[in-house]
Amino acid sequence: MPTHDTGSLLIIDDEPDVCLLLKRALSPRYAQIDCAYSLAEGMEKAALMGPDVIVLDNNLPDGFGINEIHTFKNTAKATKVVMLSAMDVQTDALAAGADYFLEKPVSLKRLRSVT
Repeated sequence: MPTHDTGSLLIIDDEPDVCLLLKRALSPRYAQIDCAYSLAEGMEKAALMGPDVIVLDNNLPDGFGINEIHTFKNTAKATKVVMLSAMDVQTDALAAGADYFLEKPVSLKRLRSVT
C-alpha cells in the first residue's frame, strides 16, 4: 500500500469502533486524522481543520450526513466527501455532492481506493 503521509482526513461516524478502525486503516495515507461523533462536532472540526477528505456516515445522532454534504463541501472547496451508509441512498448522496458512496459494512480496500 502506498503511503502519502500528507493531507488531512476527518472521519464523522457515531460509532467509536468504526472511527478507530478507519483511522488505523487510513493512517499511513494522512499526516492528520481526526474523528467526530456527530454532525455538529464534524462541522466544527471541518471548519477548524479544512480536511482534504471527509468520510461521512449518513445516520448520525443529530441528523443525516447526506443533508449536510453541501455544508462540508462549502467549508473547504477542495474537500472530497466519501459517504458511508447501510441505507440505500447512493443516488441521493451523489446528487447531494458526495464524491463517492460506499455501503456499510465498508470494504477497507475499496475505502483506500477512493481516499
